Amino acid sequence: MAKIKALPIALAIASALTAASASAVEFHGYARAGLSTTGDGGEQTCYGSGAGGHWTGRLGDECDTYVELDLAQEVYNRDGKVFRVEAMWATDIQNQGNDYQAVYSDNDTNADGTANSGARQRGEPWGGGDFALRQIFASGKGVLGFAPEATIWAGKRFYQRKDVHWLDLFYVNNSGYGAGVEGIKAGPGQLSFAWTNFDTPSRIEGDGNNNQVGEGLGTIQNNKLDIRYSGIPLWAGANLELIGIYGFADLTDAQDDADYGDDDGYFVTAEISHGLMGGFNKIVVQYGKDSMGHAAWANHGGGESLNRPWWDGQQETSYRFMDFGVIKLSADIEMGYSVIYQVAETYGDYDDLKKLSIVARPTYKWNDVMSTAVEIGYSDDEGYPWEGDNGDYDQTKLIVSQNWSAGKSFWARPQIRVYAGSFWGDQAEARDDDGNLRFGAQVEAWW
Repeated sequence: MAKIKALPIALAIASALTAASASAVEFHGYARAGLSTTGDGGEQTCYGSGAGGHWTGRLGDECDTYVELDLAQEVYNRDGKVFRVEAMWATDIQNQGNDYQAVYSDNDTNADGTANSGARQRGEPWGGGDFALRQIFASGKGVLGFAPEATIWAGKRFYQRKDVHWLDLFYVNNSGYGAGVEGIKAGPGQLSFAWTNFDTPSRIEGDGNNNQVGEGLGTIQNNKLDIRYSGIPLWAGANLELIGIYGFADLTDAQDDADYGDDDGYFVTAEISHGLMGGFNKIVVQYGKDSMGHAAWANHGGGESLNRPWWDGQQETSYRFMDFGVIKLSADIEMGYSVIYQVAETYGDYDDLKKLSIVARPTYKWNDVMSTAVEIGYSDDEGYPWEGDNGDYDQTKLIVSQNWSAGKSFWARPQIRVYAGSFWGDQAEARDDDGNLRFGAQVEAWW
């Protein structure tokens, strides 16, 4: 009798295993790592980062090791209904000068056992890196009767990010914890809806220290409602996408009583994509206001929503205009290029902030695996009273790179490169790096 009772359970397990074997495990990732030195000796100075972007281009301006490892699998595929799970881990190491770099190391604690928060920043030997869970989510396609073409999802994920690769600039990046529905057919395009969170420390404005964390009141949950309408046809080979993100704080009663603020805000983007000279071009216009007033100014636009301004000088409103793409100048020459102009009004008694960024990376292909790239960049910041002359803070950069890639495309990776070049201007002068020649080697890979 026990065997008979066990039979339905065994059949259920067998059925589940059959469904789970719908596809093999997928392994994806991204990585960059390298070494450098300069004419004056020592490691090269870096002016950008993955968080801040590289406004004169990222080539020859990366001092970290960064790796993302992604595992995904389609676990169910039956009658047009498909379920998929995905998880990604990442590590970031600021010091590229040593062999053994564990996530935690002895240098993370002082002799008395207290935390040594500066160990990684100082680049001590054997210093560790940061480790993070970047994605863990599941999706289901074909499960909505009214929209079988759509996909539902929930968890933590990179949500429809948009970037300029050679700047490491994510001009739309509403990622993190959330849930949503993607790809609902609506007229000529597709609708997507998402709800995400961005928590901030509970901070009091006007207490004499805008960065002070409120005692015993935890974090403030800032919600973001994200709506996108994509694939709107314009002319042959061109389409329009519209994005709107609305941010608002969800205060607890205690936070509300303590007047922690619940400013709302919004961030909107219009993007035109079209073919150009054997490649593509994108025209982007963005605007952010109030709790998302910095979204059209900083990197990772749409990622943050603040319940209130934290300091004088923070952006209250911002707008950004971008034009970028990759085109073919000849059979053997491709070029990535970008032009960005952005302006922000700030809280407090400050002038408007202005930023201009112009970058070009032409690449000549010698054969299917070898190429030479030149990256030329210029940026200019205005309105910062603590930078340069009258708040004018500029930078010019030239890097030449010899590359070996897994293919002839501008996007072919992995790419092993050796490079040389220099930076000039106010930013370089402020860091004793004006005209200092740098040399380096790096690998960049995605798969």
